[in-house]
Amino acid sequence: MSSAIAVNAQTKAPFKTDPVTGVEYRFVKHDPKGEKPVEGDLAHVVMLWTGKNSKGVDSVYGDSRQKGGDTSGTVPVPLRKSFKGCLEQGIMMMAKGDSAVFKVNADSLFTKTFHLPAEKLPKFINGSLIFTFKIKLVSFQTQEEITAMRQMEAQKRAEKVQARKGQENSEITAYLQKNNPTVKPDADSIFYLNTIKGTGQPVMVGDSLEIKYKGMFLDGKVFDQSDRGSGRGTFKVKYAKQMPLIKGWISVLGKMSGGDKVTVLIPSSMAYGAHGQGQIQPYTPLIFDIELVTITPNK
Repeated sequence: MSSAIAVNAQTKAPFKTDPVTGVEYRFVKHDPKGEKPVEGDLAHVVMLWTGKNSKGVDSVYGDSRQKGGDTSGTVPVPLRKSFKGCLEQGIMMMAKGDSAVFKVNADSLFTKTFHLPAEKLPKFINGSLIFTFKIKLVSFQTQEEITAMRQMEAQKRAEKVQARKGQENSEITAYLQKNNPTVKPDADSIFYLNTIKGTGQPVMVGDSLEIKYKGMFLDGKVFDQSDRGSGRGTFKVKYAKQMPLIKGWISVLGKMSGGDKVTVLIPSSMAYGAHGQGQIQPYTPLIFDIELVTITPNK
């Protein structure tokens, strides 16, 4: 039975109330001998969520087959009891492959499952409003399986990071041999690939700096720049030995004067290190074009 058929299947059987959990349910398909998930497991379900809207009209609140689901139309549901008669308790009554329909109190769903403060609830969400969930339990993962999967993922990430660490020096060497074979690193391991001197005064602690910059990977792909979007296209900062900038930037700015333009290759030890940031992977060397547009002295 396909996910769509299972969720849309109809039956005239009346709803029942489980005496232990208080779950209101109606099975469409049920294997009473099938293995069931327990609290703490992660269920993967096809879900159709319907109910009255603010105008009292029957509406679809969510359909995992249309949006929010993976390629098979399922969404993950962590099985944690949030209130008596909650949807999660209903799913724990199901076996893999089962289909069922559940009635869930809207007020409890929003305040106890979604943790929305009662004072922020829409006015039409009240104790008498009931939502209907049509559910097909496609599969589930036990707590042990989830732990094992997370450990495997963590190991793969660690192996990938170590591989990146081993590649960085060779990537820097290859880049320099191709583009700047004679350049040597400074005391902070930063390579100055190009320098155009300005005529301004040198940077001092406390000075206000206005900077243009472009950040690139070794392949030339730009990951950040000051002239993106609207505005003047510059970045402003007050210079200090401790700033919310990568160490490489602090080092480079401290050696610049007004009007200077530099292109520098900064190793990951002076950039984002073993953790990376955003699209910057761990142990990634970076290239920056930096222009110190103006300096306003500290007075």
